[in-house]
This record gives sequence, C-alpha cells and structure tokens, in this order.
Amino acid sequence: MRQIGFRIEVVVEPDGDTFHAYCPALKGLHTCGDTEEGAIQNAKDAAVAYLESSMKHGDSIPLGIMVQDECLPKRSAFSNRASRHTEELEVACPT
Repeated sequence: MRQIGFRIEVVVEPDGDTFHAYCPALKGLHTCGDTEEGAIQNAKDAAVAYLESSMKHGDSIPLGIMVQDECLPKRSAFSNRASRHTEELEVACPT
C-alpha cells in the first residue's frame, strides 16, 4: 500500500498531572498522555487515524498549513508553558 508523508504541528500543555496535546491544523484532534512524550505519541496516532479516515471518505486534508504563534488559541492558564513539536507521519493511502 502506498504511503503519503505528512508534517503536523503538535502543541502540548501541562494539564494537572498529565499533558494535553492537540493539532491546530486538524480540527477536533485533542488527546492526552501521562508524559509529554506519551501525549505527542497519542497525538501522532490520532493524526494518522484522522488523515486515513479523511482520505477514505474523500474529505479535504489541510495541507501546507503553517500556524503562527499569534494564531494559537489560549487553552488554559498553562498556555505560556505549551511546547510545540513538528512531527513527521506516514499515512496509508487507500487505493
């Protein structure tokens, strides 16, 4: 099966004893993890599922979106402690 490469931004914020992660370019994609690394991995896994589903159903995929710092929503009192990560994904392309 053919693979398509994607680059997504994952924003991670402390949330009590855990971490909240979201992808600004993928509407509705929010997840969490016990550690920052766990939250990033969960966001990557969710992004792959999101993109595979979008392709399967013929939904548009937001390609080439760059999120500027001033465009990021304020998520919580911890927003000033948010970290941003650029992650590479390989997504199966339906035939």
